[in-house]
Amino acid sequence: MTEEAPGSDTEQVSDSGVRGMVAEIEPEWRVTAIERSPHGTDLVAILDVRTPERRSVVLKATTADFVDPIVARSEPRLLELVHRETTIPVPEVFGYCDDHDRYPAPFYVMEYVEGENYEGKLAELSEAARETLLREAGENLAELHELGSLPAAGKIGVQDGELCVLDTDDHPRHDDFREAVLADCEETLDRLADGGFYPNLTDDPERFADLVPELREYVRERIPALPAPEEPTYCHWDYRIGNLLIEPDTGRTCAVLDWANLSSAEPAYNLAQTEFYLLSPIADGPEWTNRLREAFRTAYAETRTDWSFDEPTRERIDEYRLVARLGAMASLPLWYQDASPEKRSERAAEHRTVVNQYLE
Repeated sequence: MTEEAPGSDTEQVSDSGVRGMVAEIEPEWRVTAIERSPHGTDLVAILDVRTPERRSVVLKATTADFVDPIVARSEPRLLELVHRETTIPVPEVFGYCDDHDRYPAPFYVMEYVEGENYEGKLAELSEAARETLLREAGENLAELHELGSLPAAGKIGVQDGELCVLDTDDHPRHDDFREAVLADCEETLDRLADGGFYPNLTDDPERFADLVPELREYVRERIPALPAPEEPTYCHWDYRIGNLLIEPDTGRTCAVLDWANLSSAEPAYNLAQTEFYLLSPIADGPEWTNRLREAFRTAYAETRTDWSFDEPTRERIDEYRLVARLGAMASLPLWYQDASPEKRSERAAEHRTVVNQYLE
């Protein structure tokens, strides 16, 4: 992963600005130290504060233009909802600000959670730790999906101060989730034909262009014909190792992060995305991959006792994993910006191997 994505500007907020933002939320707190994270697209800073006791907290502010503010405002509210209604490990939110005249907004302050980020280091975890990671992922997503059905598929945002499924020109609703998936595929393939989501970063704009016509034909035929989806629920579509804080020895998840950009989608879509992010079939081989997948699915099904991985659900999950892979292909220039050309080519070859299995 790149350390700082294009379009981010984490230094645009001065230290005095950071202190001012905290004061807007907790006027009695005094910031004594500021450590800015080099990762991500927005301002994330770990702060030492006196409350009057000394403690560590995290300030997050939308400073880049990747997430629409109407969407970004949902993150602290979603964290509060999940913290209140589930046992999913998330930081406690101390307060938030939707708009501000002087500071980039929205911004909010949350609890600092101990744990290690294993972005790019998944293979360093022991087999037992990885199995724990997958099992807890299944439990966490099951609890999230049990929060209840939503009125339509779409992007989660905030209107009139409340969480909702947006219905705007930039974030349209879809009554049939298959429509949303196909629209997403069409957009991704359009971008893939022109170098991906970050064409200014790519070293090979034509890397996947030859696959686009056949893939487009495939998704146009296959996705509308999928079995009817379930009712949409809250879905954390970016449940990946880079958004988790892990206890290294055990693989226990200490915190699930990045609740911006959540979607209202059918659960199978969220499961497919998460399997794509947390499983490495080519590197791990079929036997170990199947064992990890079984741990994930068993934990999910045991937590949602009135739910099962029936054949129509498995069919949809299989196709949704292709959707996740297409997004990864279009994001390769960003995700592997700092990698060697050989590493980028190796990853591209993996994508081709899997994609061709769908096209055969």
